[in-house]
Amino acid sequence: MLRLSLLHVKPGMISSRDIYNANGSLLLGKDLILDANFLERLANMGIASVYVKNPFCETVPTEDVLYEQTRIEAVQFIQEAFEEFRTSQILKLYDLRQVVERIIEDILFNKDVLIHLTDIRARDDYTFVHSVNVCLISTMIGVKMHFSDRQVTELATGAILHDVGMMSVSPDLVNKKDRLTSDEWDITKEHTNLGFDILRMQGAVTMVSSQVAYQHHENFDGTGYPRGISGEDVHQYARIAAVADIYDAMTSHRAYHPAMLPHEAYELIVGYRGTKLDPHVVDVFLENVVLFPEGTMVLLDTGDIGVVVKVIPKLQSRPIVKVVGNEKCKEITGGRIADLTKELTRFVVKVYKPEEVVAMKLTE
Repeated sequence: MLRLSLLHVKPGMISSRDIYNANGSLLLGKDLILDANFLERLANMGIASVYVKNPFCETVPTEDVLYEQTRIEAVQFIQEAFEEFRTSQILKLYDLRQVVERIIEDILFNKDVLIHLTDIRARDDYTFVHSVNVCLISTMIGVKMHFSDRQVTELATGAILHDVGMMSVSPDLVNKKDRLTSDEWDITKEHTNLGFDILRMQGAVTMVSSQVAYQHHENFDGTGYPRGISGEDVHQYARIAAVADIYDAMTSHRAYHPAMLPHEAYELIVGYRGTKLDPHVVDVFLENVVLFPEGTMVLLDTGDIGVVVKVIPKLQSRPIVKVVGNEKCKEITGGRIADLTKELTRFVVKVYKPEEVVAMKLTE
C-alpha cells in the first residue's frame, strides 16, 4: 500500500484501505476506483491522504497491533467523551475501563507485532485518533518495560486522556495552518494544566494517570512545559507518553505540516534521545516500531529497486525486499528476494516517497 497525499492522488487510482471517521462511519472502502468527485468530497471532509494500491506489487497485508474494531470503538468513545465535555463541561468516562482493557488485550496478544500506524484521519478527528495512537504506543512501551498489570492500566488510561485539555482550546487554534503567534502558543500550551485540572477535579481517573495529561510536554532536559522539570522528576508515564505523542504527531498529516515517513520520524526520535526524550524509553520504542513498513519502495546499494515485503523485529533497518527494477527504471521480473538480514553487506540507500512511486515508470 502507498499512503499518498490527496494532492498527488489521481482519478483512476484504487483505494487499498478502509477509512472511518471518529463516529465509526465508513468514509472510503478499499478496492474503490477513485474519481474526481469522490476526491473532492474527501478533501472537503478534511481527509489529507489515502492508501492506494502500489502499481509495482500486490497489496502487502500489514499486521496492526490493534484490531480494526478495537480501534474504531476506542476512537468513537474518545470522540463522544471529549465532544460531550466541550459542550457540557462534564467528562463522562463510564466505559473507559472497558475501552482501555480491550486495547491492552490486543497489545498483549500482538506484542510481537511492530508498531505500524496505518490510520487515516480527518482534520477534525485528529485529537481523537491521536489519543488512541498515543495510548497504543505508550501501552506497548509499558508492556515491553515489563510493567505490572496495574501500571499498564494506569499508563494506558493516562495516555488515552493525555490531550483532554485540548477540548478547552479553540479548534481554530488546534487546526490553524499558519504559525501560531506568541499569545496563541501560550493559550495552546495551557492544555496541559487544563487537562490535569479536568481529570483531578472530576475524579475521573487516578492521580498518577492524570500526571500524563499534566506532564507529557515536559522534556527530559528540563526545557519543556508547564513547569520545566527534568529527568526522573517527570513521571515515568509522562516520559513514555511524550515519545508516543511526538512520533504520532510527526507521522500524521496536519494543517501546518505533511506527514513524515516512518524512517524520517525514527531518525528525529533518535536525535531527541537524552534531550527532549528519556533515552531508555526511546531505546525501547525504537526496538518496537517499523522503520520501513511493508509495501515501502526502496533503493538498495546494488542499484536495485524493491518493495519491502517483511520486517523482522529488532532488525528493522534490514528488511526483506522483493526486487522489481533497477535504478535505470528497468523492470526486473522473477521476484528475486534480497534478504538484508542475511546479505549483511547490502543496505537501503533511499526510501521513495509515495508520490515518487506513482510517478515511477519501469520499462522492460
